[in-house]
Amino acid sequence: MAVTISGMFGNGKTYFADSPVVINIEGLEWPESSPVTLVMVNVLYQSNVVGRFRIDAVGRSSVTLDISSALRALWSDIDYADAIDAANRVARGESPMDIFTLYYRQHSLIVYAEYISPSDGEIVTTSSGEITGGNSLPGRFTEWERHLAGSSVNADLSTLDGTNLRFGDASTKPTSSPERVGRDSITSWLDFDRENHGEDRVFAATVFVSSGVSPEPDSPDSHAPLVLRDSVPYVDFLFVNRRGALETCSAVMEESMSMDAETKEYGHPEGVSFVPERSMQDIASGGRRSWSMSSGHQTREWLEWWVSEFLMARRRWMLYTYKRFNSSTQQYVTERAYVPVTVKPAKKSNTIYDCSKQQMESIEFTVTLALEG
Repeated sequence: MAVTISGMFGNGKTYFADSPVVINIEGLEWPESSPVTLVMVNVLYQSNVVGRFRIDAVGRSSVTLDISSALRALWSDIDYADAIDAANRVARGESPMDIFTLYYRQHSLIVYAEYISPSDGEIVTTSSGEITGGNSLPGRFTEWERHLAGSSVNADLSTLDGTNLRFGDASTKPTSSPERVGRDSITSWLDFDRENHGEDRVFAATVFVSSGVSPEPDSPDSHAPLVLRDSVPYVDFLFVNRRGALETCSAVMEESMSMDAETKEYGHPEGVSFVPERSMQDIASGGRRSWSMSSGHQTREWLEWWVSEFLMARRRWMLYTYKRFNSSTQQYVTERAYVPVTVKPAKKSNTIYDCSKQQMESIEFTVTLALEG
C-alpha cells in the first residue's frame, strides 16, 4: 500500500508534543462496494508502539488525525534530573556556568488499511510499512498562539527563531524590561538550536548562569539575559515552561513559614468482652514546610508572565538551603540544592493592573516542599 503522510510530519521539522500534531494520510485505496473501510495507525518510538489510532475512512482516499496523545506518551519518562544536576553545580559554586541539552525524539508511523472483500467477504489488511520522519520536543503553543499561526504550516519550532533575543527563543520571559532577581540568583539562557545548522530539526539547550557571568551568545543576533540584581532576599526557582524548557525565576521571601500536621483518630477494641473496653490511637501525617512568597512589584508584562507561566507550571523546584551531617568530618555542613515543591496561589484571581491605583501590583503564593520531614 503506497500512502503519503503530509501535515505536521516529515520535512525535517520538529513539533511540540503537547499541542495538536495533525497529520494527513493520503493515497488510500478501497474496493468500491466494500462495506467496511478502516484505517489503523501505529506510532512508534525506538521500535515500540506508543500510540494506536483506528478510523473509519467511510471509503475516503484520505483521513486526518491528531497523534499528539501518542507523542505525550513518548515523552512521559522525562524527569529533568540532568538539568537539576547542572543547576545544582552552578548553585553550589562548582561551576560558573553549566548547560543542559534536551534532544528531540524521532517517531515513525505504520498505516494499515483494513476492508472486507466484496468478492468473498474475507477481511483484507494491507500495510504501508514503517514511515520515518517525525520529530518532537515536549512543550506546547497556547491556544492564542495557535490562533495567530492560522495553520499547522506555521506551527513547527523554527517559527520561534528570533522571538526572544534577551533570554533565548525557548524562554517565555518578557523582553520589555529587566528581570528582577536576587544579588546571587542563578539566571538562564534557553534556546532552540538546529542539528548541524542545516536542518529544521532542533534541540533545546538551557544554560544556567551564576551571578556576574553572562553566557556566550550563540549568534550575533543573540544577547545575554537582561537582569536587575537586587539586595532584597530572593529565593530561586526552576520550573518547566510551556516550551518544555527549564526556566529560572526568583521570588521575594516573606516573613512567614508554616508546617502542616494532621491526625486521624481510630478506636481500637481490647479483645472480646461483654464489658466495653476500647483504647484510642491517632495516626499523624504532614510535616511539610510552607512559605509565603511574592513575585515582588512587577510591570504588567512580568505579572502576566508570573501568572501564566510560573503559577500554571506543572513541575517546579526551589533552591533550598539545609544542613547535612558529614560522617567523615563528624560535623554538620550547609548545602544548597533544588528540591521539588508545589505552589498554591494566594487568590483565585490576581490583579495585573488597576488604573485607579498609582502603584505596581504583585502576585502572592504559598510554596510547599513536596517532601515531608
